[in-house]
Amino acid sequence: MNKLVSFKGDHYTVIANDIIKGKQVSTLQQARFIRLMIAQIAKQDTELKTFTCRIQDFANFFNIASSNLYSEVDSLCTELLKCQVHVGTGNPKKPWKKINWFGCAEYDGNGNLTLRLGEQMRPYVLELNKWYTQYQLKEIIGIKSVYGIRLYEILTCERTKSRYRKEVFTYEIQKLREMLACEDKFKQIGQFKEKVIDRAVREINDHTDILVCHEYIKTGRKVTAVLFELSINPSRQKYIL
Repeated sequence: MNKLVSFKGDHYTVIANDIIKGKQVSTLQQARFIRLMIAQIAKQDTELKTFTCRIQDFANFFNIASSNLYSEVDSLCTELLKCQVHVGTGNPKKPWKKINWFGCAEYDGNGNLTLRLGEQMRPYVLELNKWYTQYQLKEIIGIKSVYGIRLYEILTCERTKSRYRKEVFTYEIQKLREMLACEDKFKQIGQFKEKVIDRAVREINDHTDILVCHEYIKTGRKVTAVLFELSINPSRQKYIL
């Protein structure tokens, strides 16, 4: 029997770190839908389940305009079934794996949408005891760019969640481009900074439980890395357990 999708922002999205650090190619709405479905998985689940939701409930949860809603969801599901995450080092000569997020999508003609994650996702979302990242769904609802969601996940993956100290992480520009799936976009470093990193950081600071300061590191005259300094966002302190 299918389970109903629960649209609660306090549900946790729990994903293996290999997926978080992998290359994910998706639009904002696809990224949101994927996280919503993963958040339906209960800690005690030992198998992937099939979920059903009202299309209108989905639209309301993510503030999607109702005009052309059904055709948009049709297109969204078509693309979701093509959506992949690439796990590996980025070196095609090293081990890698490409996994489809979803196994099926179905609309019944009466406003109900049914979805199921792909079987290959099983070890990355079920019975995770270590090497995983978790956050509440509400942390990403207000983010308006897929890069904001992905950078939030990447940084959350690194955190020890200490209340008492700031944490600093450095990523090479090329590695960030790979994880954010924009190796061939925003090739000028100025565009990459403005459209991807700077915007993502602003959204994280405005909408999530972490506060990020960042600076660009140069090797000679070339920007080669980004340093991120993380701390608990004081405006969200009341949400921290």
